[in-house]
Amino acid sequence: MSDHNIATPFPGLDRPLAIVDIETTGGNVTRDRITEIAIIEIDERGVREWSTLINPLVPIPKMIQSLTGITNEMVASAPRFEQVAKEIVTRLQSKTFVAHNVRFDYGFIRNAFAELGYPLSLELLCTVKLSHALYPEHKRHGLEAIIQRFGINTDARHRALADARATYQFLRIAADDKPGETFMTAVQAQTRRPSLPPGLDPAIIEQLPTGPGVYYFYGENNNLLYVGKSINIRSRVLSHFNADRASAKAMAMCQQIRDIRTDSTTGELSALLLESQQIKTHQPLYNRRLRRLSTLYTIQLHEDQQGLLRPEIIDVHAAARTSKMYGLFAGQKKARETLTNTAKAFGLCDCVVTTPGPLRGPCMSRQLKRCKGLCTNDWSILQHNTALMDALGSEALKAWPYRGPVAIVEQQNPNDNESPHTAFLLDNWCLLASAHGTGEPDWEQLKATSNNEALLDRDIYRYLVKAVLKPGKDLTLIPLQ
Repeated sequence: MSDHNIATPFPGLDRPLAIVDIETTGGNVTRDRITEIAIIEIDERGVREWSTLINPLVPIPKMIQSLTGITNEMVASAPRFEQVAKEIVTRLQSKTFVAHNVRFDYGFIRNAFAELGYPLSLELLCTVKLSHALYPEHKRHGLEAIIQRFGINTDARHRALADARATYQFLRIAADDKPGETFMTAVQAQTRRPSLPPGLDPAIIEQLPTGPGVYYFYGENNNLLYVGKSINIRSRVLSHFNADRASAKAMAMCQQIRDIRTDSTTGELSALLLESQQIKTHQPLYNRRLRRLSTLYTIQLHEDQQGLLRPEIIDVHAAARTSKMYGLFAGQKKARETLTNTAKAFGLCDCVVTTPGPLRGPCMSRQLKRCKGLCTNDWSILQHNTALMDALGSEALKAWPYRGPVAIVEQQNPNDNESPHTAFLLDNWCLLASAHGTGEPDWEQLKATSNNEALLDRDIYRYLVKAVLKPGKDLTLIPLQ
């Protein structure tokens, strides 16, 4: 552990700074641990350095040991984070937290304090983004590139104090190289805005719309990382950049973002449907929910020769649309699990539900006293049919409330019929067609573009149930038959 003063205060300083660098056991903010921390404090009293190794209480991977030079033996006798937490927070409080790629360092430190029950909240300054702002003519703004560009002397790359010193030297060089007003304006612009991904041009954020729509995160080589939707795109996008502590996945994704594009929509329903379609078409890396399923399954009841209702798991595309469907399942296994669980809960017979076959004496559930006795004539067919329908009742898909297709019009401004709208053609919870425009929708054109082979989709079903049965003030339902 070390602590000593160095050179004069930062030129033009209008706020105290804490330049921070850490070394860790890996890059996962919720799983990996800090192994070393360095803080350079800059205020009216001068410049002070402090650093310490930290015992992460987990083994350091050999690859990380090779990169940083920090071994398990070196940290074995070092203090744990909680033993130096008070020292750290004392040095950070009331200062702007500065780091090269601040999301990484701040994310780890904030997470470590959160585990101690202390909510850390500091103003942030990212020197990667500051370099982008001051030197836009250069393509590379990593610390190694900056060290080489400005000839910064460093004796121990990937050690916390050496990297913090290099970051400090970059600030000194940039402050001397640029006019004072230019430098401080760039600093102030960075500290006013939320912490953004280091590779993202801040101007992109300023151009994001504040209305409803779908947004797309792109990484290197124009790779689509994520698709999302919101009624306020700008607000929702910024919320992603405050999720470091809660999710390693969110941090990993944000580190890769290089561009953001958007599609504005007339309202929330349009955004929901477009998001679903885009995710299923493009399969972005970080989207798990709404992924396309090649086959969905449902449960339907068929009456046998005895009048006994028997459940059948069936491909939803082959299901009889005139018969009630129970559930939309990602696989036959999920459907079978539902049947098994309901059989136990409602006393249903194995011969009907779990191992379909003729009634030939006590089933296994009857022997275990779970079946109420259809197979032993202690329960009638009517009783069993009623119990089966009750058991599956919560899984039943809503009945389509119209005799044929309907249109639903989403108006951007419900009080202005001439404002932009989106018209959807729907039938039996399937989206057949959509069109954008102003004024009166062209119903014949909408019908002409209808996809009458549209398939039932469980996400679209969920959105349309709400829109059709409980339409908001921006939605108008128009039966077409």
